[in-house]
Amino acid sequence: MLASALLALLVLVQAPAAQGPEHFFVGRTESTGTVNVIMSGRHAVRDRSRGRIERGNVLILDQNVQEQGKPARSRTWRLTRTSGNRIAGTISDARGPEAGVVRGNVLHLRYRSAEGPSVEQWITLHPGRRTAHNRMVFRRFGVTVATVESVIRRVD
Repeated sequence: MLASALLALLVLVQAPAAQGPEHFFVGRTESTGTVNVIMSGRHAVRDRSRGRIERGNVLILDQNVQEQGKPARSRTWRLTRTSGNRIAGTISDARGPEAGVVRGNVLHLRYRSAEGPSVEQWITLHPGRRTAHNRMVFRRFGVTVATVESVIRRVD
């Protein structure tokens, strides 16, 4: 009886973190979408990812990105909740740290890409938690130079 009560309490204590949008990425996900670059037009982008939670509740997301007209590239995300609804981490193809916040079903991130522009990204989980909408805005000197719109699907 005591063991089942302790287990129930442990589940309740861990439930908020397990429900966070960042946990959507545990397992395999795929996304397809469009990149719109100012004065260059639109082209397709696709990625395949595998995520896992490591010690310290750190989300590790290994991604293979295929952007039309460019060679495929790999990148790794490391995200963790720092306090409450704050997110901190790194991306292998970004300069410096990334910071974010979770509000309900939305994960909002900010970082600087290795190519220079600042990036603001919103990942919004859809009801049922099997798909999400990804919107990214790339800015240089405050001017939007590119956007990405994609749909992310859980594969397993």
